Amino acid sequence: MVLELAIAGYLSCNLILQRIEGEDKQCFYKCSDTSKEFASTLKQFQCPRRLYVDRPPIPFKDREKQ
Repeated sequence: MVLELAIAGYLSCNLILQRIEGEDKQCFYKCSDTSKEFASTLKQFQCPRRLYVDRPPIPFKDREKQ
């Protein structure tokens, strides 16, 4: 219950692409508000399938049209 409450204030982003550049693995995410996020780690580690970002979502009128 506590974990659910803690995550409720975060923006959820799903992994859309991962690629290896040298010694790093680059992880690209698309968030529920249509924004994009990036993270990287060493190539021996996995990119998390879901990333939680601590920032307010983009207002609906400013989101990408799909």
